[in-house]
Amino acid sequence: MAVNHNIPKEIANIFPDSIREGMKKILKRPNITEIRLRVGSSVMICTTYGDYFFQEDGELTVSDHEGYLMTPEIIKLIFQRICQYSVFAFKEELREGFITLKGGHRVGLCGKIYYDAEGKRQIQHISSMNIRIARQLQGCSEEVFPWLTRGKEFLNTLLISPPGGGKTTYLRDLIRLISDGTPIFPGKHISVVDERSEIGNRTRVSEGFYLGKRTDLMDSCPKAEGMLMMLRSMGPQVIAADEIGDSGDIDALRYIRNCGCQLLMTVHGYDLEDIYRRPYLGPYLEKYPFDRYLILRVKQGGKRSIEVYDHQSKIIWTNGIT
Repeated sequence: MAVNHNIPKEIANIFPDSIREGMKKILKRPNITEIRLRVGSSVMICTTYGDYFFQEDGELTVSDHEGYLMTPEIIKLIFQRICQYSVFAFKEELREGFITLKGGHRVGLCGKIYYDAEGKRQIQHISSMNIRIARQLQGCSEEVFPWLTRGKEFLNTLLISPPGGGKTTYLRDLIRLISDGTPIFPGKHISVVDERSEIGNRTRVSEGFYLGKRTDLMDSCPKAEGMLMMLRSMGPQVIAADEIGDSGDIDALRYIRNCGCQLLMTVHGYDLEDIYRRPYLGPYLEKYPFDRYLILRVKQGGKRSIEVYDHQSKIIWTNGIT
């Protein structure tokens, strides 16, 4: 498995000079998943092993009293750097409550909501941030990939995991495998709709994560609209998108499957029962189940449990981690 261990400089550079070197030290760790900033609390570092608190020198502690305290002034400075000192330029992203950094890292924002003269939502007085770290792990899905195919065909697959379970990381690698193929699976033309610029991180055309040589990427486009555009314009054999769920997404899935194109989608969830209770997705799956359901969970100690279910919700493969 090829793991990218480069320091996410896009994240390190948003922090004040006084703690930047310590943050670079933290960001070298491959098991970091999130950095949570809350005014009045110590900076929290979330890992696959648990939550810790950041110290100025880059060490971690389990005691919040020993961690680096986040003040209103510091979080304001970080917010300004995230927006490149132009909040207006990011007003559309701010309405959705997050900004995607170069590198595919998503910064969730929490603060005071108000509505402008046009009735559009805005956020100000930021009090909390959640920095979700994006990494590319080439090869992480190779073990499970054969269970998502039948001969030369990729099967309609829904990838399910709770937040922090590795859903988008596995999605990237599955896209790469579908696109490039394997010794026994011929590569397919796959169109990817990257609504939040997290999957491919195509900040510029020549940059971003490697998604395969037969991959076409539509960046910063609403999923439902983007999937239909790609279907009509690019002639894909597979369409991929992250975090489906609303009524527009479901209508697009129904249309695409009627056109004979295969799907690779993800959704936040803990198990099949969870997603079958969703107001739009659940009724759709009752009538039109996916061929495969891939469920990821991070267990204690950072190990990842992987399970594959068929269209009848019967388990057909597991990596044995419980």
